[in-house]
Amino acid sequence: MNKRTIQIIPSIILYICAVLLAVYAIWSYTFCADVISQAKAAGQLAVSGNEFDIASFYMGNCGQYFVFALLLAAAGLLLQRKQQALVSPEPDASPAENTETDDELDEWFSE
Repeated sequence: MNKRTIQIIPSIILYICAVLLAVYAIWSYTFCADVISQAKAAGQLAVSGNEFDIASFYMGNCGQYFVFALLLAAAGLLLQRKQQALVSPEPDASPAENTETDDELDEWFSE
């Protein structure tokens, strides 16, 4: 395994964890929707006046997993960009360009 492959592994792990959490969040969301619809059908839950409770039920059971999945995906993206920047840095200005700017500065300050 070369050095680039080894450096990419942590970001791939973060992406995999993000996908797993997103799948779990979707599964949890469908379960929550089933519970809410069953409670409405049985007459145990009236939507009007209980909007906060319903939103709290969704956020407590599946909302946090969506947020965690997004955070893990963002961390993987940031780590990947950082690793790419370390592997292929931008070339510095050539010495000829540096001397030209130095000559210009000397002209400006010698006046």
